[in-house]
Amino acid sequence: MSLLTPPPSPMRLKPLAWSILLTLSSPAALGEENAPGAQASTPNMGAIEIELPAGFEDELSRPGTSQQGLQVLEALEVKGEWEDQTEKGENDVYRKDVSNVYVGKEDIERYKGTSVGDLFKGLNGVYSGESRNSGALDPNIRGIQGEGRIPVTVDGTEQSTSVWLGSAGVSNRNYVDPNMIGGISVEKGPSLTAGVKSGIGGSVEIRTLDAEDIVRPGETYGLELKSETASNSVAPNEDGMRSFGRDYRDIEGAYTGGTSVYFANGGGTRYTPHTDSRANDFDFEDNAYRIAAATRQDNFDLLGAYSYRKKGNYFSGKKGSKRYESESGYEGVTAENAPVVGDTSANYLASFYNPGGEVAGTSNEMRTTLLKGTLYLPDEQRIKLSYMHSDLEFGETIPYMINEVIKQVPSGSNFGFQLPYSEVKQDTFSINYSWSPEDNRWVDLQAGFWLTKSDSKRYQNGEQIYAINGIDGRGDAAWDNYVQCRYSLFGCNGDSAMPDKLANTDGRFNLFSRALQVTQHDRWGVTLGNKMQLTDSWMLTLSGDFSKEKLEQGNNLDQESGGVVAYAINYLGPRGGRREQYNFSFNNEWAATPWLTFTAGARYSDYNSFDTTLDENRKGQVEGWGVNSYQTIRDFGYVKLLSDEEAKNYEASVRDMVESWGLDNPAEIEEAVAGELANATVDGVYYGPVEVAQVPLKGTRLDSSANPFTNGTINFSEQVANAQGSGRTVARYLKAPSSGGVYQQIPEDERWAKPKKRRDSAWAPMAGVTLKLSDSARVYARYVEFIRFPTIYEDTQAFSGSRSSITSNQPSPEHAYNWEVGYVQDLLGFVPEWRNADFRINYYKSEIKDYIDRDFSYNIIQYEKKLLSGIELQTRFDTGKYFSSFGVSYRLDQRLCDKDMASTVDPYYGRVKECVTGGFPTTFSRTSLQPHYSLNLDSGMRLFDERLEIGARMVYHSSAKNKEEAKWIKQNLDMVKGINQPYEWHPIWVFDTYATLHINKNIDVDFGVNNITNRYYLDPLARTVMPAPGRTLKMGLTARF
Repeated sequence: MSLLTPPPSPMRLKPLAWSILLTLSSPAALGEENAPGAQASTPNMGAIEIELPAGFEDELSRPGTSQQGLQVLEALEVKGEWEDQTEKGENDVYRKDVSNVYVGKEDIERYKGTSVGDLFKGLNGVYSGESRNSGALDPNIRGIQGEGRIPVTVDGTEQSTSVWLGSAGVSNRNYVDPNMIGGISVEKGPSLTAGVKSGIGGSVEIRTLDAEDIVRPGETYGLELKSETASNSVAPNEDGMRSFGRDYRDIEGAYTGGTSVYFANGGGTRYTPHTDSRANDFDFEDNAYRIAAATRQDNFDLLGAYSYRKKGNYFSGKKGSKRYESESGYEGVTAENAPVVGDTSANYLASFYNPGGEVAGTSNEMRTTLLKGTLYLPDEQRIKLSYMHSDLEFGETIPYMINEVIKQVPSGSNFGFQLPYSEVKQDTFSINYSWSPEDNRWVDLQAGFWLTKSDSKRYQNGEQIYAINGIDGRGDAAWDNYVQCRYSLFGCNGDSAMPDKLANTDGRFNLFSRALQVTQHDRWGVTLGNKMQLTDSWMLTLSGDFSKEKLEQGNNLDQESGGVVAYAINYLGPRGGRREQYNFSFNNEWAATPWLTFTAGARYSDYNSFDTTLDENRKGQVEGWGVNSYQTIRDFGYVKLLSDEEAKNYEASVRDMVESWGLDNPAEIEEAVAGELANATVDGVYYGPVEVAQVPLKGTRLDSSANPFTNGTINFSEQVANAQGSGRTVARYLKAPSSGGVYQQIPEDERWAKPKKRRDSAWAPMAGVTLKLSDSARVYARYVEFIRFPTIYEDTQAFSGSRSSITSNQPSPEHAYNWEVGYVQDLLGFVPEWRNADFRINYYKSEIKDYIDRDFSYNIIQYEKKLLSGIELQTRFDTGKYFSSFGVSYRLDQRLCDKDMASTVDPYYGRVKECVTGGFPTTFSRTSLQPHYSLNLDSGMRLFDERLEIGARMVYHSSAKNKEEAKWIKQNLDMVKGINQPYEWHPIWVFDTYATLHINKNIDVDFGVNNITNRYYLDPLARTVMPAPGRTLKMGLTARF
C-alpha cells in the first residue's frame, strides 16, 4: 500500500509499527530535505487514525516502564514509494489488463515535433491521420479511425469534430496545444475502465498541466518559465491573405475573370517556395514560450499558465527522395491503361515538393490560457475546476488541388500554394467532484460536468479563394484589360492606356473569399460513477454519462456556380444537427482466489439525433434539399457468342440481306457481304444482339444474389475453344454499353417531408479473467462488445446529398466484438537493483459489424463487417544509469467485408473479393490501413549524478503494401485511382535525439535533433500528399523557481 494512500479503516498498530510509520511520514523519509513545509506536498494523504492497544497509555505512564523490557532492535531499512502522475501512467502500461501506452510531460517536451500529430510519434501502434495538414489529432488505433470511434478527451472534455476535405472525404479533428499537455494515456480497444471515455477503437486521454507539474515536492509555490526555438522553418508567404478587404485594382498585377481574381505579379495562392539553403538557420521562425505559476496548499491547489508558439512552414528532408518521384503502384499497368497513354508511371510527391524545399501550408500559431484549481474538503472530498482557451491558426492545403497538380507539373517545378490560414477558437471547461471517505467501503464517488465550444474557419469549400462581387458577375473590364496588357501571357484587346477606375460602390471590387467555411460545434456532458467494495473480494463499479452536441456549418459558396469541385464540396457539406447520447455501465471484479480474478459487466447506450439543416431547408422548400428519386434496378448490357450453327445462319441472313439490295455484279455482292460480316465480328467471331440484365439495388449496392454475372448464372470468365471453326479461343460473353434502369419516383407531397429524429439503443457485455502465475507474472483474457452510433456528420444530409445513404434510413449501430489475451511479466525479481524492468505481449482480434463508411458516390452507407487482428509487444528497463523501452505493433489482418459491394465494384467479372485489405475504393477504411508492422525504440543514459541526460529514439514503419490494390490498378477497375486513394509510403526510418543538462536545481537546458538523417518521407495514413519535416535542430531553456 502506498504511504500516501489512506487506509480503508483505522489501524491497530504496535508501538514499533507506530514509530516506523511516523518515521516514514517525515520529510526526510520522503526525500524532501530541508523542507519545513513538507506537509503541503501531500495534501491528499488524508487523516490516518492510529489505534493503540488497550491499556498502552497506562502501561507507558508507569514509572520505569521505559527501561523495563527494553529491546535492542537490529537496523531496519524501510522504503516508502510514491508515484507522481507520470510514474503512474508509465506503470499502468504494465499494470492494466488492457493494452495501453503512455507518454509524460518530459518526453513530450523533449521530442516535441513540428506538427501536432507528432504527439503520437513515440506511442507504438498509435497513429494520427492527416498529420501534416490539419493542426489537429486524428487517432488511428489498430486500423480504426474516425469521429466517435476513438474519443479524445482533454481533462475529461470532448471536442472532436468532422471536417470535409472535398473529394478526399472527411477528416476527424481534435484540436490541442502540445505546450499545455502534462501526459497522454491511450487504451487500445474498448474497455469499461472507470473514468475513461472509451470508444469502439479505444481511447485517448490527454491531461493538461497540473500544479504537481510545476510545484516541486515539499514546496508550496512554483513558477516555471520555458522557452524554445528550432531551425528548419521559414515565414510563410502571406501576400494573398493580406489582401482581403482591399480593392483588387490596388494590387499590382491583379485582374479578374468573371468574379475570380488572378494575380499575375504574385499575391494569390501560388508562389515560389524557398529552397533548403535556410533550413538549418536559427532565425526564430519557430519559437515558443510558456509561463506557468502554481501553488499547493493544505486545502487547495491553483495553477495558471499561458503558452505561445509560432512556427513557419518547414522544409522537407532530402535523403531517399528518389523513391517518391513516381508512384510504383503503376508497375505492371499496360501502356493503354496508364493515366497518360504510353506512360506506366505517375508523377508523385517529390515531383512537386522539391527535396529540401519549403512545404507550403505547414505553419501554425497557437495561444493558450489554462486555469486550474482543486479544493480539498473534509472527509476526503475534492472539487477540481479547469478552464482552457485556445486560439489556433494553421496552414492547410486542399487535397484535391495538390493531387491534381502533382499529376500535371513537370518534375522539379518549384511552386506552391499558400491558402489563407485556418482558424480555431476553442473554450473548454470542466468541474469534477470526488468523495472517497476512508471508513466507507460503499462510497468512492466521482461526478463531473464538462463543456466545449469550438468555432472554426477554413477555406476549403472548392470555390474561389479570392473573389469579388463585381458588376453583373464581372470586374472592372477596362482596368482588367489594361493589367493584362502589362502582365498576362495572353495579351490584351484594344487600348492599353491606363483607364479611369470605376467607383468601388458598396465595396463591389473588394477582395473576399467564396471558399470560406464556418463551423460551430458545441458539446456538453455530465458523468457520474461510484465504486463499492461489496466484500473483501468483490468490487462493483457503476457509471453513467450524458452528452449533448450541436453542429452548425455554413459557407460563402454560391450553389449555382456550377463548378465541379464546388458542387462536390457542397454535396458533402455543410451539415447541421443536434445529437444526444447517454450510457450506463456496471462492472464487477471478483477475486475468487489470490491468484484468480474475474471481471464481468455490461454497457447500455441510447442516442438520438436530428438533422436541423435539412429540416430548415425543407421547410423553405430550398432547391436541392428535397427528397430525390432513386434507382432501384440497374441495367447491364452484354452479348453472347453465337454457336456454330447460329453463326452459319447469321452469315446466310447477311447474304440474303445484301442480295435483296439488287446488286448485279457478283463481285460487288461478295464485297458487300464481306464488309457486313467484318463489321459484325469481334476477334473474327460473331456475337449476338445486346441483351440486358436487370439487377436490383440494395441502397446503392447491387444485390449480389440477384446479379447473374456473379451468382453463377452467366460466367464472364468462360472461354470457348475453336469458336465457330475459327481456331481461336474467345470469351463466351462480352460487356456491351447500356444505361438506365428503374427509378422510384417521389410524389410531390412527399418531396418536402419533415426529416425524422433518429433513435436507437443497445446493450453490450464484457467479461475478463486474470490468472496470476506468480507475484511478478500474469496472463489475462478479455472479451468486450461495444456499440457506436452514427455521428452528427454521418446522421445528417448535405445539399443534394445522399439519396440512399443512412440519412434516408434508420441505421444500425456499429457493433464491435473484441478479444484480447496477454502476458505481463515484472522482471525486477531477476534484477532487483534496477528501477524497473517489465515486459508485456498481447494478441487482439476484432470484428465490427455494420461498419459505417462511404461509397464511390459519397453516400454514407454501412458495410457488412470490418475484421482486425494483430500482435503488440511492449517492454522497458531502467538501471538508474541506462534506460530503454521498445514497442512493436504487427498487423495480421485489416479487411473490410461486403459481398454486395464486391459485386458493385466489378459487376461483370467478380474479381473483387468479399473481404478486401484496407477497404473498397473511395472508402475511408482504404486510407486507414496501418503499416504491416511498426517499431519504436527509446534509449538513453544519465551521467554526472544525473545532471546530464541524453537519449535517442528510433521509429520504423514498414510500407502498407496492398496486393489487392495493385491488382485492381493492373486490371483497370473503375474508381480505384483518383478519389481518396491511399498514398504509397516506403519503409520509414526516423531517428531523433535529445540532451538535457541540469545546470542547477532551477535551470535546465535542452538540445535536440529531429530526423537526424534528413530523410524525405511520407507519413503513414496521409490523406494529403505532403512530405514530412527534414532535419530540425532545437534548443530550449527551462527555469523553475
